[in-house]
Amino acid sequence: MFHPEGHTYEGWVEPILDNPLAPLGRELTGRVLVRLSAALWRGDFEYFDVLGMAMRFRRGPSPVFDHVAHPGDTDLLTATIRSPLTMLASPFFTNASDFTTNRYWAVSPFEHSVGRIEIRLVPDHPVHLQGNRVTKLARAVEMGRAAWWLEARRTLTLRWHHVARVQLENPVDLDQEALRFDPFRGVLKPVGLVHAIRRATYTASQNARPESEDAL
Repeated sequence: MFHPEGHTYEGWVEPILDNPLAPLGRELTGRVLVRLSAALWRGDFEYFDVLGMAMRFRRGPSPVFDHVAHPGDTDLLTATIRSPLTMLASPFFTNASDFTTNRYWAVSPFEHSVGRIEIRLVPDHPVHLQGNRVTKLARAVEMGRAAWWLEARRTLTLRWHHVARVQLENPVDLDQEALRFDPFRGVLKPVGLVHAIRRATYTASQNARPESEDAL
């Protein structure tokens, strides 16, 4: 669950500037590497699961994506878990047979220049297709319909704001063993109990994870 293997795509992030949290959208603008994965099961079982979307935002004309993080990258980990309190119930509310029709939450808040915020991803006009979730994802990308609104709100407020639009464009074949997302990398500063637990968990699990030849 802490280091799943998944399906990796690259795409683009476009900011939405007409909102009070626009500085966040501007900082995440550019290219993005996305890994979509399941948490509980492997193989073809597509029921009663939690799905994850890990993202690496990269600004500027940097090299093509591989498993290596570059200076200035921001990693964001999200899942179909609305909050720690709903974690056990999340498989009941996740459409585990389709990556593109789910909402994804960052679960715990972040500190940013705009204040303390929560983040989620909401599908932008998803298309309902036939086949397994990998086939659906690939087809949705081909159709230009694998897209999400990146939304944020200040904690203790009700209104979510569109701060950016994330569009997947093409698959990326890279070393899954060596690819390591770090929620403490970048312009979003994790806060709260879940992130504190994550810091120790990610360090331990990354140290225990086998290195690929390319990562040595």
